[in-house]
Amino acid sequence: MVECAGRVVGESGARVAEQVCAEMVANVFQVVVAEGDAVEPGATLLVLESMKMEIPVLAEGAGTVGVVRVREGDVVQEGDVLVVIDPVGRP
Repeated sequence: MVECAGRVVGESGARVAEQVCAEMVANVFQVVVAEGDAVEPGATLLVLESMKMEIPVLAEGAGTVGVVRVREGDVVQEGDVLVVIDPVGRP
C-alpha cells in the first residue's frame, strides 16, 4: 500500500489531489465509488469494518474519483491510501 500524504498541493499551493486514508486497521467491507465518479463533500466513498463495526469513509472535498486503491475484502493498515480524489476543475 501507499503511505498517506493527505491533501497534495502543487507549486502554486492549489490542491492537486486528496488522498483519503485508513485511520485504523480494518477490512474493506464495501466500495461505494468507482474511478471517474463525481463526489461531493461528505459523500460515502467506502465502508470499512473493524471489530464488527461498519465505519463509513467520507470525502472531505468535491471532486472526481481518480484512483480506488482497494477492493472489497482487502485488509488495510492505518495510513494506507484508499482513494485519490482529483478536485473540481481538474480533469
